[in-house]
Amino acid sequence: MATQIDLVNRALLQIGARAQVSSITPSDGSTAADAASVLFSPTFQQLARAANWNCLRNQAALSLLQAAAGAPENIDGTSLPVTASPWLYGYALPSDCLRVRQILPQYTGTGLASTLTTFNNLAPTIIPNGGAVPFAVAYSTDGDGNPIQIILTNLSNAQIVYTVDCENPTMWDASFQAAFVSSLAAFLVPALSLNLPMMQMSIQVAEAAIARARAADGNEGVTCMDHLPDWLVARGAGNWVTGYSAAYSAPYDNVAWPG
Repeated sequence: MATQIDLVNRALLQIGARAQVSSITPSDGSTAADAASVLFSPTFQQLARAANWNCLRNQAALSLLQAAAGAPENIDGTSLPVTASPWLYGYALPSDCLRVRQILPQYTGTGLASTLTTFNNLAPTIIPNGGAVPFAVAYSTDGDGNPIQIILTNLSNAQIVYTVDCENPTMWDASFQAAFVSSLAAFLVPALSLNLPMMQMSIQVAEAAIARARAADGNEGVTCMDHLPDWLVARGAGNWVTGYSAAYSAPYDNVAWPG
């Protein structure tokens, strides 16, 4: 199984570095290890947000922190802190969340926990819009005034699908590892050599690796079409008020390359 050191050394080899490193946490004291120790985490985090990678997908029930006054969980507005208008609920953002992908209702054996409808367990479950629910990630404070991040939504008993902050390469698939190695290599070039032509070439190699990894990753999941025909847009599709919520499957981020 690949380790962080394995991937760092692959990145160094990719840019023609002769030296290898033995440790980055802590650094072994070499210039390359010092640079890798600083660049490893931000490079991973940017790449992790660059697609809905299957190997970094996690799903969990959310912990309720806030609710609008009058909501069943906060009838008189005193049981819980009141959430920001116009949202009904505020949930704790998981501490290992890098990017929220979707908010979904929780399922039980007899129906949806949010009492949207009931369904036959023997039949496939179908939820409009793939279950996508409008949400916003926001700043808030806890009871002691400490800053926290919350998820605002109008769905009760919600669960989250998100990109998990997992820097353990043994959990990454081979395509994601290759994309990470090429991305880290692109960031190491200016840190170690200031060779701008090599940096530009390394960025092109990294972008190609990311594109291949996205394609391979997408082929392992369910393919869907995000494009809305004009006749649906004219009838309000894409507007959460009408119930269409395609826009709430968050788009990918792009990697911010050096230079």
